[in-house]
Amino acid sequence: MSARIVFAWSGASDAWARIAAAAAARGADIVTVTLDLGQGADLGEVRDRALALGALRAHVLDVREEFARDYMLPALHADALRSDPMAQQLAVQLATRKLDEVAAIEEATPVVESIVVDRTLFGRSGAMSALTKAPAEAPSTSARVEIAFERGVPVAVNGVSMGLTELVEILTIIAGHHGVGHIGAVEAPAAVVLMSAYAALAGPGEPEAATGIVRLTLFRGEHTVTGVDAGSRIPDPGSRLMVEPS
Repeated sequence: MSARIVFAWSGASDAWARIAAAAAARGADIVTVTLDLGQGADLGEVRDRALALGALRAHVLDVREEFARDYMLPALHADALRSDPMAQQLAVQLATRKLDEVAAIEEATPVVESIVVDRTLFGRSGAMSALTKAPAEAPSTSARVEIAFERGVPVAVNGVSMGLTELVEILTIIAGHHGVGHIGAVEAPAAVVLMSAYAALAGPGEPEAATGIVRLTLFRGEHTVTGVDAGSRIPDPGSRLMVEPS
């Protein structure tokens, strides 16, 4: 059996050129790993391209829920998202682990230097405002958002229960629509809102104490905590309305 090398590949042509050169230098077959971290791309197309370009195998793994539960949530509890709002470094850690796992299955050598993460479930890096409107372009009316937590886990938005991945996606849409989420060159609307909501309910390292509902107002790039009901459970969904971008 020929030697195999496992690379992380997002679909970028320039990255493939480097992968192909590295594999050729070692006389090895190429195995690719593409992770769905919530970046919203057509990863099936990325897999097909890898195979068409000569990869022996191309793995596509949906790790959104694992990323949210095992990486982003502990970072929220530890207030670590403040320095890494889109959980970029955490995404690299997860990608490295998945690369190692696939390499073990393939009896191959992982190349962790190929891992580049510029988009995650929590946001993206770069100057383009793909997720967050400029404050001047945001609606002239404010939005009110309620986030329910159970033992540190956000479980509902405006009375509607949902999984962690969906909750982050919903908050990204709502907060981004109202211009909330820019942190330097990073856009992370859900992270910004969740950090404020969690901090209002419990201090860092105290997830077991964080059960309740936090109300926030979003308006043209600003967000304000307007109320905290500590210990409250999720309200009756029939008594709430979802906040939708207009």
